[in-house]
Order: sequence, then structure tokens, then C-alpha cells
Amino acid sequence: MESFELREEIAKGGRSYFLQTSFLPRRKIVQSSFFVNGELFDRRIDQLAEAPAGTDARTFTKHVHNENKDRFLFLLGAREKIRKMDDAVAHLRLAEALCRRNLFEEAIQEARLSIDKGNGDSAPYVLIGRAKLRLEEYGEAFEAVQKGIEINPEYPDLHNLIGLVYLHERKCAPAIESFKRAIALNIYYGEPYLNLARAYLLNSVVKEDYELSKDLDEKFEKNLSRAVELNPFIQGEIVDRARALFREEKYEEALAALDEASGGADRGGIREIVLELYLLFLQSGGDLDVKAIDGYLDRVREMLDRNPTYADGYNALGILYTAQCKLLMDSAASSFRRALEINRNYRKAQKNLRLTENDRQGIFILLKALLD
Repeated sequence: MESFELREEIAKGGRSYFLQTSFLPRRKIVQSSFFVNGELFDRRIDQLAEAPAGTDARTFTKHVHNENKDRFLFLLGAREKIRKMDDAVAHLRLAEALCRRNLFEEAIQEARLSIDKGNGDSAPYVLIGRAKLRLEEYGEAFEAVQKGIEINPEYPDLHNLIGLVYLHERKCAPAIESFKRAIALNIYYGEPYLNLARAYLLNSVVKEDYELSKDLDEKFEKNLSRAVELNPFIQGEIVDRARALFREEKYEEALAALDEASGGADRGGIREIVLELYLLFLQSGGDLDVKAIDGYLDRVREMLDRNPTYADGYNALGILYTAQCKLLMDSAASSFRRALEINRNYRKAQKNLRLTENDRQGIFILLKALLD
């Protein structure tokens, strides 16, 4: 079957975005890309086990196109809803969601709003640092992360992030020290192990520090193996390619492969699901959609089937079960109200509705606390 694509211009918030979704049968993928001002800023790729034929391929491509558009519009709609809110957490969660869609300038604005609204911890500076890093504004990224470290010097993400700033500036020695510090603070944090492998490899390319180049084989394999053990989302074929290139002493090519393995957040992963649920909860005023919750549950269960020891997955599952409880309580209250519409003097239904409303308020507060 020949490749084909869908194209659509989307106007939202005074800006015009262009979405192009392509079915590429030879590569067995559907690729959905967002552009603004002619520049690509976000891309989703769905891998197919087998390239579908005929109507199935077109239907699937249209599904991916519409789903990507709907999620993007949902995110922009959430920003409009949150814009005037004084909730510092809401601005921070939105900043993270925007950063995951590569809307870095918008993410920085929301993170700064979180600070302005009273957020005194290091989390907004982590987001600003990540966004500035992706924008290749390394000086401003360094300043943001340093500010975060001043607030919370024991937070491993900050040390990993400042190590990445050093790494992009090709300063291998301080990068390695920063990644080691992150690991010392949390030995089960997988990302700095991968970054250590990258830093040792880069040092051998740029030849910054001879001492750091000693025992390169051991340092490379030890840290890479640990990273793969701790992070189930590192793509195995990319890591295998990096190892093969390393054995051939093609260090620059191996480094490029590891850069690819480390690139970007896990799209469609656990954190994205929790963020979507938070924004859905916020936008709806607590009125959740049954189909959306069921869809999130299916995605999380599938991830846990692939990785039964994924702690974040079970945490997300607990939040989603709480959301399900809220839906059931909403349905219960609706049923008691219906009984009272039929018979307004039905005392048992009056009592049951009163008790249910008390519990509904409690589970609303619980779910918001879990999502915050």
C-alpha cells in the first residue's frame, strides 16, 4: 500500500498550528507532527506490528491524527482555564505538560507564574532548567538549576540536570561529578547512570581529562547496564547499537546513539497519564469522564504487564482507582436524586443522598490531594 497523509491547520489562542499525520508503510509507522511558523516542534510516532491494508490503514491514521489534535487542544484549553488561577500547583503541572509537548517558552511562562503564585520549592526551577536546556540557552539553564539547588541541595534531579548542562557545554569533568552526586542521593535513579556513560564517552572524544579516560570499557558498560536495569523505557535496539559501535571504537557514533536513547520524556507514559488526569480534573471541576478513566486504566495495566516491578505504574493505578471511586459515588448520588424526583418524601433516599454527598466531598478532596 502507498503512503498517504492528513493535513490540518489549527487556530488556537491567537496562533496558527499545522498538524500533518503520515502513514509510512515501509517503516510500518504513523507519524503525526505539529508545526508552528513552519518549524517542527512536536512529533508522535506510532509503531505498527504490521502495516495495515486498505481502509484499516486510513482509519488508524485518522484515529492517530484526531487523537493527537484532541490532546493538543485539550492542553491549550487547560492553559486558558488555568491562566487566571492563583493555584501555584496548577501552573506547575501545566508547565510540565507543556514542556512534554515541546512548548518550551509557554512552559517557562507557566513555571514562572507558579513561582509568582507562591511556589517556594525547587520544582519550577527544574522545569525552567529543562526547557532552557532544550532551547540551548545553557547560561540561563545553569542559573535556573543553581537556584533550585540553593533551595533543595539534596534533590537528585537537580544535580542530574546541571550535569546535563555541563555535558552540552562539553565540560565532562563537572558533568561526571554532578551525575555521581545525583546517584549518591538516589542509587535507584536510572537517568544519571546513562548520562555517566555518555559523559565518559564524550570525554574520550574531546580528550578533556586523561584520568577520566582510564578503564573506559568498564565505566561505559557498568553505567550503561545499570541504566538499562533501572529504566525500562530505554530502547533496547538503540543501546545495542551503541554497544556495537563502542566495541568498534566508533565513539562519536556510539555517543550519538546514546543521545538518541536519552532523548525526550516517555511519550504516552505514566507521568503523562497522571498529568492529563490532573488537567482533566481541574478543567471539569471534578466531573470526570468514564471513558477517559477506563482508557487510562487500560494503558497503565498494559505498561504493568510489560514491567510488573514498575512502582510508578502501581502508584498511578491507585490514583485511577480513586478516580473510579469518585465516578461511582457520583453515580450513586445521581441515583438517589432520581429516587427523590419520583418521590420527594422518600426519607431513606434523603438520608442516603446526604451521606453520599458527604463522602463525595471527601473523595473529591482525596483525589485532588493525590494528583497535587
